[in-house]
Amino acid sequence: MIVSAWYDGHSTYGLRVLEEDVSLNFRPEWKTVSVYLPDTTDPAEIPLTPSFWEGSPELRSPEIRVFLVRNDLGEWEKNRPPRFELIPLGEGVFRLAWIIKPRGQPALPLT
Repeated sequence: MIVSAWYDGHSTYGLRVLEEDVSLNFRPEWKTVSVYLPDTTDPAEIPLTPSFWEGSPELRSPEIRVFLVRNDLGEWEKNRPPRFELIPLGEGVFRLAWIIKPRGQPALPLT
């Protein structure tokens, strides 16, 4: 399924899921999902909030913010967020994949 980066305008980042994909790929009994991000080995544990089921289907997580910023995707042109493929692996586990990986590399930390 195709998802897009999401930002609330303040401090929260996430991945927006199309509403028709929610009922196909997510179960109401799941309290969290695990998402393997493209550049990490351990999955991010992401809560499914009540708003996820009530018209705001975003997977919101600090790990997603860190992933986007680390890959120089923390800001984007209005109405043109980065898009990814979210691949269901079964039982609430997903893998996020690049559709088109951005050019270049993230900056190294100055430490």
